[in-house]
Amino acid sequence: MSEYSKQIRRDAASAGKPRWSAIWLIYVREMKDQLRDRRTLFTIAVLPMLLYPLVGMLLLQIAQFTRQNETTVCIIGHENLPESPPLLVKSEDETRFSSDFGESAESLAVVTHAWDDLGGATEARENAEKWIRSGKFDVVVLAPESFKEAGGKIRGALPEGNASLPNLELMFNVGSDESVVTRGRMSALLTSWRANWINSRLTGVGIDPARLIPFEWTEKNVAPERTREAAFWSKLLPFIMLVWAMTGAFYPAIDLVAGEKERGTLETLLCSPALRSEIVWGKLATVTTFSMSTALLNAGSMLITSTLVFQHLNVGGGIGSVGSPPLVPMLWLLVALVPLSCLFSALALAVAAMARSSKEGQYYLMPLMMVTLPLVMLPMLPGTKLGIGTSLIPVTGMFLLARSLVEGQFGLALSFTPVVFLVTGGCLWFAARWARRQFENESVLFGSGDQWELGMWVRHLWRDRQTAATPAQAYGCGALILVSLFFARLTITEIPDSFSGIAKLVMMPQVLIVFPALAMATMFTTSVRQSLRLRMPHWTTLPIGLLFALAMHPTYVMLSKLVSGLYPISEQAALAMKPFSDQIAAAPWSSTLLLMAVLPAVCEEIAFRGFIFGGLVRDRGRVRAVLVTALMFGISHGVLQQSICASIMGVVLGWITLRTGSLLPCIIIHLTNNALSVSLSRISSSSWEGARLFLTETDAGPAYQPLWTLVGLAIAGTCLLYFGTIDSPIDESESPIASHHGDYTDPTKSLASAS
Repeated sequence: MSEYSKQIRRDAASAGKPRWSAIWLIYVREMKDQLRDRRTLFTIAVLPMLLYPLVGMLLLQIAQFTRQNETTVCIIGHENLPESPPLLVKSEDETRFSSDFGESAESLAVVTHAWDDLGGATEARENAEKWIRSGKFDVVVLAPESFKEAGGKIRGALPEGNASLPNLELMFNVGSDESVVTRGRMSALLTSWRANWINSRLTGVGIDPARLIPFEWTEKNVAPERTREAAFWSKLLPFIMLVWAMTGAFYPAIDLVAGEKERGTLETLLCSPALRSEIVWGKLATVTTFSMSTALLNAGSMLITSTLVFQHLNVGGGIGSVGSPPLVPMLWLLVALVPLSCLFSALALAVAAMARSSKEGQYYLMPLMMVTLPLVMLPMLPGTKLGIGTSLIPVTGMFLLARSLVEGQFGLALSFTPVVFLVTGGCLWFAARWARRQFENESVLFGSGDQWELGMWVRHLWRDRQTAATPAQAYGCGALILVSLFFARLTITEIPDSFSGIAKLVMMPQVLIVFPALAMATMFTTSVRQSLRLRMPHWTTLPIGLLFALAMHPTYVMLSKLVSGLYPISEQAALAMKPFSDQIAAAPWSSTLLLMAVLPAVCEEIAFRGFIFGGLVRDRGRVRAVLVTALMFGISHGVLQQSICASIMGVVLGWITLRTGSLLPCIIIHLTNNALSVSLSRISSSSWEGARLFLTETDAGPAYQPLWTLVGLAIAGTCLLYFGTIDSPIDESESPIASHHGDYTDPTKSLASAS
């Protein structure tokens, strides 16, 4: 690099912000490169124009096929069917079902056999089963002789106490789609025939069937016109746009990073006077442009094609009318498309930076799509609507906000707009920061391209062991723990009815959490103590940690109730967990503390804030270590409400671990918090009068007095400020070049002055 280029880069770095002119130049360069690629142009512009018309043509062909396709029904014992009302109409040419019993009769061909023609009941049933399995007939109806006898009794009254009724038997094959469809048509036809039969019998004895109907009802749809028009499209179009926004971001991101690595042009760009942040913003703008273009073109093409196809097929009418989409309200979809396209583009760019080739990039981005897709599909579930709980979910909240705007619910949308944009903006900031960090890390951009070999990899793990885990080992440990917990919970079919069974149920996940961390620390590091961060911090951090846990617990209880209010526990889940709660409440207090407080505090902290945190904090990964361990810690709790609270507390515990450099304060905080949680009901129901000063009874159980909650929050905040005054240690695990052996230096040398 020339001195002039270096000076430009230094001047830009000293300014502290990227240059818009440089970002624009990079954006124009990347756009020109992408637009020269015929495959990109075909995917973005040509494919949407061809795909949906072809799909619409296929749907029309399928609709014609289903309309013209006639299925066959065989009736064995047609001689036992009553003559009035007639089920079958016989002519010289053929026998068909009567057209008085609905549209199902027109699509069913019928073949009749008498029982005697088939050699009796046993042989007739065997033949019927063979015909169904071979596909000769789609449904076989058996009308035994008893049907005719019982049918005659319908003219009068059945004997008192006689519950026998005429019985027909339908044979069908659930493995055949045609047989299942025919069974549905035949059921509708028989239902209509039975209704006509009842009416004729009542009329025959002088009873007007209309007098037996006690009441009728009318339906009136009071939804606004805009809501009726947008009811279908407001759910379908956002889903299509977001899926294509993800797809449109993936492949340009792969080509702009992994593709340039293969072509050898990325090094040239990185050696230019442009800052890494300017390169990231330029590439991010390019990927976002293609993401939005792909989404808009696909949504527009699908909108036009589906409208014409639905009109041709006469789809609509009634409550679920499809109709033509309202074009002006659909413009509100841009509100969701712009930030979400930026978010998907930043994530795709960050993940694509890890790939060494386009093929490898596709392997990386598919898991990213699988993780994001549930957030896009969640708003499609029935009953999911915009609220304070759903507005806090990334992607889902923006999807529901756009749907509310399309349907004209401006008051609802306006009340949750700040929350949705705050959450989306935070996710976008983290994604863009991650992408920038990826481009600033040379080991990510230009990692080793050597092929992986199992034996060499195992020798490398043993020969090059360090005092702490590597980030890859930390991620592997976390993934192993979460996968083991997932399959272990699937084996639980019912809650044990004894405390010993409850103890085994609680100990099993704790063993699955701590065992991988201990095993990997023993095999892959040179110091188990340092890899698990089992270090003695300054003595003042231990009592301060205990005080923080005592003062923070009222806020934690309030947070738990708030989360339960935002995401209520279903009645089925509450009933399923009640035996567990009853056993814990009835068990001895000391046993409960050991099982629910001491054991989780030790096992979970050793795994998450010990081994995994020590690996992720390396290479200046402090933010990564705090957030990722908090997320893993939350997911390890099987209940959603517990996972949210645990993730929030995990961030606090990770920050304390980062400041103190030790695992011990977090064990004390975790243990104290769990001990108070399992003891709160016992303290509230005890005879101790002092409990009334702190606790109060509510419908949801014991809760802290509001005054004590405020006081505790103030004390907890003071404790956090104290932890912030501690010099965060730069230990061996955080250093990019770590020695294999070394002594730990006390990170709190300045505590005396801080005290």
